[in-house]
Amino acid sequence: MLEWIATPLGWARDAFLGRRQVVLKVHRAILIEGHRDCYFVNVTNHSRDREVEVTHIWFECEPRVHVLQRDRPLPKRLRPDETWETWLDVSLLPPAVRDDAFKLARARLSTDKVLKSERNTTVPDFGAVPGGPIGGV
Repeated sequence: MLEWIATPLGWARDAFLGRRQVVLKVHRAILIEGHRDCYFVNVTNHSRDREVEVTHIWFECEPRVHVLQRDRPLPKRLRPDETWETWLDVSLLPPAVRDDAFKLARARLSTDKVLKSERNTTVPDFGAVPGGPIGGV
């Protein structure tokens, strides 16, 4: 008798656990190579067993500012639990929106879903930029 309840609940649980869970965070720091003040945009795939593909990253302001780095080409596919980061020089954003930049970053996934950013408050004081070596900076 309980089987007709347990089966749909199991399907719902599996659907929830298998969904894509992607987080977009922004922090401000100095890029040591070149001593540049930058906004760092971090994308983390918290999905249990699904890959995601990031196709575009930008800051939603007027005019829209796209984040394009030679060392961090898009699209970028992220495995489960993988993190990846790119950056934008602070000077490339209009001065009027710089204080709000932490919530203005956007990332578009290959599914057409657009993520909105939040401020990353748990960044270590010093470290590497996830995604590989930085060259030509």
